[in-house]
Amino acid sequence: MRKFKEKLYRFFYGRYGTDQLYKFCLVLILVLMVVSLVMQVILDEGLAAAIVSLTLSILTYALLFWMLFRSMSRNIYKRRLENEKYLKISGAVKRFFSGNTSRGTKSANRDNEYYIFRDCTKCRATLRLPRKKGKHSVKCPRCSHSFYVRSK
Repeated sequence: MRKFKEKLYRFFYGRYGTDQLYKFCLVLILVLMVVSLVMQVILDEGLAAAIVSLTLSILTYALLFWMLFRSMSRNIYKRRLENEKYLKISGAVKRFFSGNTSRGTKSANRDNEYYIFRDCTKCRATLRLPRKKGKHSVKCPRCSHSFYVRSK
């Protein structure tokens, strides 16, 4: 057993391993498997069920193969670049759905504590306003348009 353990350590030495993209792919594979099962129940039997099931199975296995290839790869530089691209895209998606336009720096996080960011309703300029509860009148410094902002 000890020799096998040493051979396993030697095999995995210098391999890339797991990262955030690996975890995303793992979750995506699980979701595809559940969707495939649900589609089989919904569509019963027939040509449409067979095509959907085959397509989802091929997609699932291809994603699984790519995920395992990435984790076993010795080309760490390329795998790290792939993960950075994924993090950049997922960060942009998270910022879009959270409504946060800041880039995630420490000063931006500190600004989020004391200020709210709203767009001017006329010229779409982003305004940094003090975080005060209630409804307030705001005048845009760019176009001089006045409008109301509600803050929690």
